[in-house]
Amino acid sequence: MKMIRRLGMLVLLFALEVPLLLAQLSPVKHEPSAQQKFPFWKKGYMDIHHINTGEGNCTFMMMPDGTRILLDAGTVDKKGFEKNNAPLKAIDSRYASTRSIQDALIDYIGWATESQRGPLVLDYAIISHFHSDHYGAVMDLLPRLDVKTIIDRNYPNYDFPLDLRVKLKDDKLFQQYLQLVDSRLYTIQSLQVGRQDQIVLTKDPNAFPMVHILNIKNNAQVWNPQSNERTELFSPKDMLDFYKGGYNENPLSMALKFRYGKFDYYAGADNTGLHDGSVPSWFDVETSIAKAVGRVDAMVLDHHGNRDANNANLIATLDPKIAIQQVYSSDQPGQEVYYRLRNLGKRKDRLLFSTNMHDETLVTYGPWFQKGYQSFRGHVILRVFEGGQGYKVYVLDEFNRAVKWESGLLSADD
Repeated sequence: MKMIRRLGMLVLLFALEVPLLLAQLSPVKHEPSAQQKFPFWKKGYMDIHHINTGEGNCTFMMMPDGTRILLDAGTVDKKGFEKNNAPLKAIDSRYASTRSIQDALIDYIGWATESQRGPLVLDYAIISHFHSDHYGAVMDLLPRLDVKTIIDRNYPNYDFPLDLRVKLKDDKLFQQYLQLVDSRLYTIQSLQVGRQDQIVLTKDPNAFPMVHILNIKNNAQVWNPQSNERTELFSPKDMLDFYKGGYNENPLSMALKFRYGKFDYYAGADNTGLHDGSVPSWFDVETSIAKAVGRVDAMVLDHHGNRDANNANLIATLDPKIAIQQVYSSDQPGQEVYYRLRNLGKRKDRLLFSTNMHDETLVTYGPWFQKGYQSFRGHVILRVFEGGQGYKVYVLDEFNRAVKWESGLLSADD
């Protein structure tokens, strides 16, 4: 069956012309030798790899029992982006000169799962929303992986907030994805808000009852686990009226909370939080998300750290010890976002990481900005140790995967 599915997928892609962690952090940074190797995953660890592709979001997760999750895998058309958004600069792909992002990701996943050996399997491939910097590499990855379940934001109708099949008829990437959906080669689901039993451990769940993956938000709906209430933040009409018949994918993004023992991690894709009067009040979905998620140990910045996201309510409420920015453009992050990260919440020793900060951004913001980050470039890995009581942060070189920076043992909060 797997062979048939892979062959079917290859035919489909060809037809579409698709190329293939207790204590505070030690005050002294640990700068290891260039050849220090990252210790491989073992059962009981939860590893969260924020992979530096230079082309948007890509997060690979090894759960404590070996369940594998890929949360987004984006690509960015550098020439097209710079043409349409001049004078902004897109970050160079970390792999363009040597190999494709898809080849690099296949190699990375193989390396990250080496201790398990066996075929390249993904239990879940999650597409947070339909922007290329979040799912542009997915189509080329699928035929090279044994993917058990794909989860997107709007299967099977693709009708929120309007008929996407029609609205995005000229979007080649989305049309390719629809061809995949219609081929029925894969099990595909829509993220169901309010559930903790949709994304689950698949290898040895009984050994890790303290692991939970909470579906906090999808499209316009948000779930508060404390009250068990689901709220619609806006209607399709609200969005269509504001955008004069158009729409915005970003406020429709998924938001997920991963819990392992005392450790909590938030990933909210491109969810938005601007509420300054220039946009309707519903555009701020982050305030509702923040109430639902609560305090976490680590988070990925919403929308790459852009200034229409990561509002004061989100940063102060989530109050992360670790904040990770997945970057692709020279305007990321917004200065006001950085200011919030440095000043809001009870944690005054927050650690900031970027997968790939643009050189022009560093020149523009200067030393004030550079003092706040532990690392500007590299794969950023969170390793949560057995039981979810403590964790560490590692930064790896993008090419040889040597450890460039390593935190001390950090204590996960209650």
